[in-house]
Amino acid sequence: MTIPPEAPEPPTTESAPAGSDPSPRPSRDQLRNLGALRRTTSTAPEGRHIAGVAGGIARHLDVDPLLVRVLLVVSVFFGGAGAIVYVAAWLFAPEDGHEDGFVPVGPPTRNLLLWVATGVATLSLLGDALGDTNIPWFWLLVLGIAAVWWLNRDKKKTAAPSNAPGYQNDPGDPGDPGNPGNPGNPHTAVFPVQPSPMPAPWTSVPPQMQLPRRPKPPLLFGPAIATAALVAGLLGLADVANWFPVSSSAYPAAVTAVFGAFLVLGAFWGRAGGLIALALVSLLVLAGTTAVSMVGHTGLQFTTPVDAQPQTVAELEETYSFSVGAARIDLGELDADTLDGERVEIRGEVGEITVIVPDDASIAVDARITGPGEAEVFETTAGDIDGAHLERTLEANANTSSEGEDPEADLHITAMTDVGAIKIFRESDPRAEDVRDAIERSIR
Repeated sequence: MTIPPEAPEPPTTESAPAGSDPSPRPSRDQLRNLGALRRTTSTAPEGRHIAGVAGGIARHLDVDPLLVRVLLVVSVFFGGAGAIVYVAAWLFAPEDGHEDGFVPVGPPTRNLLLWVATGVATLSLLGDALGDTNIPWFWLLVLGIAAVWWLNRDKKKTAAPSNAPGYQNDPGDPGDPGNPGNPGNPHTAVFPVQPSPMPAPWTSVPPQMQLPRRPKPPLLFGPAIATAALVAGLLGLADVANWFPVSSSAYPAAVTAVFGAFLVLGAFWGRAGGLIALALVSLLVLAGTTAVSMVGHTGLQFTTPVDAQPQTVAELEETYSFSVGAARIDLGELDADTLDGERVEIRGEVGEITVIVPDDASIAVDARITGPGEAEVFETTAGDIDGAHLERTLEANANTSSEGEDPEADLHITAMTDVGAIKIFRESDPRAEDVRDAIERSIR
């Protein structure tokens, strides 16, 4: 008599204890991988109020969504840190069920961009907390260059060429069924034979076996970028914390010095790998910041355009001046009968001077440019790298002007600038309408 085996017990349907956590907490590597961040939808347990960013961050960090929302809102008022994080996550993090966000990037690139946004928000938060809301943008530029290098570093190697040597049967093998002269035993399995890696000394190497040589990796590029980012970051920290004054040209100067040191080192050991291009960029930035600082030391100040459109002689000023910028003076509305030898002086250091004069008045002009520039007075033009000087007089309703200044003219104009251009023409000139519209938009 055979006793049948006992049937297995059915699976239990009891739920887990009330205090147990059915899902393990995220590991440190998972928290660091911001590329896995997903914005929540309205059906997610974390909810969604605007773009699902707060819910996605709360789920990624395994914290309460309300806490994340409060922190984002509060940090907006401290250097805009919350807004930076929110906008970055909105742009790069995809929604649940999607692979790409508004800006389609791969997971490694998304992870890097979100971390860069987090670093920018942290810098902005610290700068506001320390009483200085200025962000060291040059340091952020260095971080961007380092990010590009990191992306290129993580790229996958290209696949081997299709004509690479593989495995093939020897056509002279007695067991090769594909050889008409010797089909071999059809019931015998034929295995591929790998060619010998070392050809016989009397044979030449086939072209397909000559694999291209891999270039040596740039040994110094990564360390140079990291050192430059560290130096610029220390300068930015010192600037934000007010440890000592840091000028805007100190950042590119420090980065240029780091790149130069690694280029010298690369001449004896290793390869710099692209540092020459980065050093040239830093030199250009250094030249630009140095020029701006020199402008500041010489007293030049960038100003808004000096625009004026006097309707009467009483509104006419004797002097109009600016440092760096432009001056546009419309004198075409002045009544020629009220002009009695009035004198107007327009002075600038770097920029353009444009003056519109009435048709029915005699105008004497003295235009001078001491440096590079061009002067156009009525129908006469002069200019060179050494400057220009024109003295012209145009009689009322005349078509051409004469050389020199007539002391009996109704209006005397003196226009002077160190570098730039001077343009003086009648109100009947076709260009006068555009200049007049620009002046009216400016003085409204």
